[in-house]
Amino acid sequence: MRRIISRHGFARGKSTIILRFCRPPDGRRPTKLQGARKWRRTSGTMALIERDLFGQKHDKVETAIKRFKTFEPAEGYYLADSGGKDSTAVRALARMAGVRFDSHYNVTTIDPPALVRFIREKHQETIFERPELSMRELIVRKQFPPTRIQRYCCAELKEAKGAGRVVVTGVRWAESARRRKNKGIVNISGSSVFETAERLNVVGVKNNYGLMLNSDNDENRRLVECCMAKAKVMLNPIVDWTNEDVWEFIRSYNIPYCGLYDEGFKRLGCVSCPLGGCKSMKRELEFFPQFVNFYIKTFDEMLEARRRSGKVINKQWTDGESVLAWWIGATGKVDEQQIKIEFEEGSK
Repeated sequence: MRRIISRHGFARGKSTIILRFCRPPDGRRPTKLQGARKWRRTSGTMALIERDLFGQKHDKVETAIKRFKTFEPAEGYYLADSGGKDSTAVRALARMAGVRFDSHYNVTTIDPPALVRFIREKHQETIFERPELSMRELIVRKQFPPTRIQRYCCAELKEAKGAGRVVVTGVRWAESARRRKNKGIVNISGSSVFETAERLNVVGVKNNYGLMLNSDNDENRRLVECCMAKAKVMLNPIVDWTNEDVWEFIRSYNIPYCGLYDEGFKRLGCVSCPLGGCKSMKRELEFFPQFVNFYIKTFDEMLEARRRSGKVINKQWTDGESVLAWWIGATGKVDEQQIKIEFEEGSK
């Protein structure tokens, strides 16, 4: 079992160990392909076959390919390539569909090195989009760590690209209840909703919220929905796929995937992303110890910026190391409501 050592459990100093994690319960390293095989329940590709309300079988691969072909824009798709299993599957499906696309990876500056190497080696045509501000600069400017309810980093580093394009993502309903409620196979957003729908030859019913088209009798399975918040068209071709479906597709078609899944990772993204929860944040800092000092130094700069601005400072924040300990829940459960209050007060 690996350890992070310091008074807050980080890799410096000679004091108490309080963070220990990373290995599976049995102590063994995950074997190669474990990430894919653990989702395999059936032989062949049966996990990718589903029945509708009338008992008819539907091949999810063929359905996803049809979605690509149905909404293909003249200029081609903007494919958001995160390097994870979902976008890896989506890239393969786009190739199988024979549609035009250019893939893009949004650099966050806190990217797992192994993930970046995988994309450079296996997705060589992917364009690396660099942000205007690094994560360090962004945290110092915001003067508060990003959290589950204050995810300014996603908006600044990941969601700002692709304006005016049809963006393809690997978003799936199975990832969260919120996505199942709010995400459709196609999300049309921005002020020109209906013009965009007409350009894509989408036929549906107009209402006060935009364009709706049901794919079957399940009201949750909306083919087209709109949100006026962002000026983008989002295509989610595997939105109704499960984790089993994704891994079965990758295994059946022998598609290369990032080796971090074989190390036990369930999601890939920014190192110590708050969306993963405190346990995941701690585990990732254990696996990528070089980012511990990065965050400590960044939070030191953040505290100095808050002092210069005369803003409120949490009593638990004495230095960058204590902020990091608070951030990953090493000093106790993080109160999300209190975070919101402190962020709003500190931003005045």
